[in-house]
Amino acid sequence: MRKKRKTQQALRKMKLFALFMFLGFCTCRATVSAQDARIDLEMSNVTLSQVFQRIEQLTDYMFIYKSEDVKAIQHITVDARQMMVRDVLEKCLENTGLSYVFKRNVIVIQKAVKDEPEKNIVRISGKVTDEKDEPLPGVTVFVKGFIRGVGTSTDNAGRYSVSVPKVEKLSLVFSFVGMEPKEIMYTGQDTINVVLREMVNEMDEVTVVSTGYQTVNRKDMVGSYTTLKAEDIMLPAYSSIDQMLQGQVAGMVITNSSARAGASPKIQIRGTSTILGNQDPIWVIDGIIQDDPIEINAGTGLIDDMRNIIGNQVSWLNPNDIETITVLKDASATAIYGSRASNGVIVITTKKGKKDRLSINYTGNISISPAPRYDQFNVMNSQERVHFSEEAYNFGVRYQKTPIKQLHTYEGTLRMLMEGDITQDEYIANRNRLEVMNTDWLDILTRTAISHNHNLSVSGATSKVNYMISAGYSKNNGQEIGNSSERFTSRASVGIQFNEQIRVNFALDGTVGKNIGYAAGVNPLNYALTTSRALPAYNEDGSYAFYRIENTYKYNTSAQPDGLGFNILNELENSGSEVKNGRIGINLSFFWKLYPWLEYQFTGGYTYNNINSQSYVGENTYAIANKYRGYDYGTINPDDPWFNAAVLPFGGELFTSNATQNSYNIQNKLLISKSFNEDHRLNVMLGVEVRSTKNDNLSNTLWGYVKDRGNMLVRPTAQDKFTPIGSASQSGLGDIFDQIYSGKSKVESKTDNFFSVFATLAYSLKNRYVLNLNVRNDASNRFGQDVNNRFDPTYSLGLSWCVTEEKFMANQRWLTALNLKATYGIQGNALLNLSPELILQQQGVADIYNEYYSNISSIPNPQLSWERTRTWNLGMDMQLFNKVNVVVDYYSRRSNAVIQKDIAYENGLTSMKLNGGIVYNKGIEVTVNLTPINTKDFGLSFSVNSSKNWNTTGKSDFDVTVENYLEGNETMILKKGYSLGSMWSYAFAGLNGENGTPMFKNLEFSEENPYNGDPTTYLVYSGQKNPYFTGGLNLSIRYRSFTLGSSFALLLGGKKRLTSPYSSMAAGIYMPKETSNVSKDLAKRWKKPGDEKYTNIPGFIQGNQLLETQEGNKNMMDMWAQSDALVVNSSFLRCRNLTLGWRLNQKMAKKMRVSNLTVSASVNNLFVIASKRFNGFDPELDNSVMPKNYSLGISVGF
Repeated sequence: MRKKRKTQQALRKMKLFALFMFLGFCTCRATVSAQDARIDLEMSNVTLSQVFQRIEQLTDYMFIYKSEDVKAIQHITVDARQMMVRDVLEKCLENTGLSYVFKRNVIVIQKAVKDEPEKNIVRISGKVTDEKDEPLPGVTVFVKGFIRGVGTSTDNAGRYSVSVPKVEKLSLVFSFVGMEPKEIMYTGQDTINVVLREMVNEMDEVTVVSTGYQTVNRKDMVGSYTTLKAEDIMLPAYSSIDQMLQGQVAGMVITNSSARAGASPKIQIRGTSTILGNQDPIWVIDGIIQDDPIEINAGTGLIDDMRNIIGNQVSWLNPNDIETITVLKDASATAIYGSRASNGVIVITTKKGKKDRLSINYTGNISISPAPRYDQFNVMNSQERVHFSEEAYNFGVRYQKTPIKQLHTYEGTLRMLMEGDITQDEYIANRNRLEVMNTDWLDILTRTAISHNHNLSVSGATSKVNYMISAGYSKNNGQEIGNSSERFTSRASVGIQFNEQIRVNFALDGTVGKNIGYAAGVNPLNYALTTSRALPAYNEDGSYAFYRIENTYKYNTSAQPDGLGFNILNELENSGSEVKNGRIGINLSFFWKLYPWLEYQFTGGYTYNNINSQSYVGENTYAIANKYRGYDYGTINPDDPWFNAAVLPFGGELFTSNATQNSYNIQNKLLISKSFNEDHRLNVMLGVEVRSTKNDNLSNTLWGYVKDRGNMLVRPTAQDKFTPIGSASQSGLGDIFDQIYSGKSKVESKTDNFFSVFATLAYSLKNRYVLNLNVRNDASNRFGQDVNNRFDPTYSLGLSWCVTEEKFMANQRWLTALNLKATYGIQGNALLNLSPELILQQQGVADIYNEYYSNISSIPNPQLSWERTRTWNLGMDMQLFNKVNVVVDYYSRRSNAVIQKDIAYENGLTSMKLNGGIVYNKGIEVTVNLTPINTKDFGLSFSVNSSKNWNTTGKSDFDVTVENYLEGNETMILKKGYSLGSMWSYAFAGLNGENGTPMFKNLEFSEENPYNGDPTTYLVYSGQKNPYFTGGLNLSIRYRSFTLGSSFALLLGGKKRLTSPYSSMAAGIYMPKETSNVSKDLAKRWKKPGDEKYTNIPGFIQGNQLLETQEGNKNMMDMWAQSDALVVNSSFLRCRNLTLGWRLNQKMAKKMRVSNLTVSASVNNLFVIASKRFNGFDPELDNSVMPKNYSLGISVGF
């Protein structure tokens, strides 16, 4: 074995030696060929400069000369056959007083100097950066005064090198789009480093664009993208960057999913292109793709709230560490990311140390969110609630279930009167007490939340080393008591320039956080808005008031009529959920400049994520009593038969999950950056990437958990002692066993591997015409051995034309810049939870056969492949009068999405996944930026962005039900030509004037007009649930040291179905539960003939409530709840932020020995303009509100 290894090592060395010899031979051969190049040249009576131009056409040489040296030399005649270039020059320059010097492929023509001509050539090199010390690739460098520019430009690291003749008053000119050109006089120095400043009012403030894999000259970026500076969108009250992006980018729709601390918004870029897959964009931080958060899939209701607070791919990142955010949209910009590119890409670049000196910066912010009030919502107070129950009962509305006898509810008190348990006087006294109870549940269950965050950073740089160390802490308290999010972040980065050729960047980040929420069924805000205010929270002695609610414990039917005690404060104190997360990330980048035009880059990243989550329900909660005991904790003695009928006489339920994610990303890239005279610029990247992510998750559900006794576990009732009361006969302990082995305890492990090769090419001609090519091929283990589908090639092609660089545009002044773009490409999307293979899921032991068994979870489908999106994009970047910047993009996308199709059960399953769901997205995006005033003391600027997306679908192969149409099911294609998430409704025709019942259109069919089985023939289209138009406005006014800024977000086109005011009344015909509150809208219901002219809310139903429809008999109140009468436009305009800032002037800062000092005060979510029919609820959220935040912040630097 050892001998075999030595042999293999020797073979490797021989192969490498042979390769180097071959490359060396090729290099030498090229050099000899260049020096000995022979040409055929026949010219008569021409100028010397014409000869030089002809030689340039015939060879790779480029001439540099001063025009005054050659313009007088004319009437040259030359006839050369296979003559070397140097011999041609000798003949042409004879008796002219000029000489030539070869410098690689450059020929310098100068006045003849005797001896040592090489000393008259100087070599100048250096680096070009911006004001933030970021390298600028693609900067044009030319020698002033020569008829031919040197034709070089800076590489990706901002470096350049040029050889020029040594003449008097030699100067170099550096120019770059978006930057002020700079001229530097040569005074004998070998190195000239240059810092270029940004132009005011340039079309785009960002001069280089980070695509994640490379930094691209903005002039060479053909794809559609938007770049934001983090400091421009910073909202101090938020702890995650994704929450700050709403309304900032055309084509990107961000909707808030929850008002809870720790929750993440939903993000879509240019519509929906997948149905069953992940619709989130890719997040890339410093070149490393961020993995999706770990999923919790245990089959228990205890994790419902946990999913809301688990976070997303960037929840760990401190926004103060971010420099820029770039959103890549079209195929030309995103195709390089291959298998997830169709959802868009968001690239984040973090801050790095800046030059000159050590810098220490502190940023702190405190935010206050006022508690919600009942006057914001349309719910009844206690008096209105009692009166409503009396009205309904007197009308004849009856209870679906008999109210429990108790003095805490009006209904229970009424039953006690009717059954003789209390007197009439006692009834009246208690009724009057409940009428004025008016419990303020919002005051009890919500709070004025105080949050704060802090960030401290130390940075600096020398000519060789830059560094930055930062630490951040944030504590966000939610409005609901008990909800909070806490996070500590740290990051250290260092960059070392070992020499002109080698540079290394290293970054280490760590994050720990904790989000606290609630157990399943506990929702403080929802409880406060849906619970009767006639219920007391406390007894007169200050103890919790436990009112009785339904008991559904199945092993003791004798206990059910008495109900169980409930108090929301008791549930909050004895249950909860918690998510702890920790993350460590390491990034290493290595840059090696092999040649001035060739660079090798290595990027490697490793990330370890751990999410430790738990949710528990204690023994003295209603949830445990109702599910496992049947009586209130501590009310039954051990000798009582009810005790042995309890599955868990002691202890509660605990769910735990310990999930880890290990991922690595390795990239090897070659970057070619080459300029050929002033006209041609070429940038090429070749890369190989390997990514792997392994997720491990151990989840458990434990019974008998007692938190207050040292987190101990107590045994359930023993099998031989368990004695159910009533008809139930199943063993209580066996019930727990069934839950353990039906998914409530799991050990899961999944690995996703990707291997990718990719390449990009950007060619620029005369800084006017740019060609972009991108190609990538991904391979994934998700597609097993199917070679055809394991690989997923994606590609794109883009062209741009800078019209204002043309000569015919030279004399006009109103159009400062105009750039036209066109791109086409294919973007991919890999559904990581699918496979084309037959998947057999191994199960436990079958009860009947007492042997292991397996289920088929997926039947084979060799045709299953990656989802593909074909995208066209037409763009225009324009600047008017050097002030108004306009960006317009039109796009068209066609996606072949994976769908679920019903199949015959003979195949082993009733459905399967396959390609064929066609989804179309077309849209237009417009962004306008304007800075009309920018003086020393006053400035005014604003930006507006807007986008409209048309989403439609192809043919539907689903067996779509009426319920699918009514709910607007987004996981299937409902009807060809309509968008995903389209919603249909029953056609409301008004109220019956005689009895106030709802009436509907389109329900009558006949032999002449038979029903064809399509529910949309009698349902009406109500619109799409997702907004199709998004917009944003940012306004900034500066006066001396003060700045006033505001931002707005606009979402239009979405539809929502409001909750029926009869939702608290079962089937809309029974009395509401005695503990439920009722919408004030029911006071506006139909009550008498003629009311139908003023209201569309039905009256109480007497008699038959069923209507005959094509799908059978339906409850008319349920139909009304799903009719277009309750469909509302969910469009809104939100004032996201209003900020007033003051900055200490430089003179005072110098006296105070600080580099900067800024104080700011802001209000977030100042107001929302939306339909009044939401009755105080936020149009983005379901029956919840977004809190208003008042913030005060300070930033100081030393």
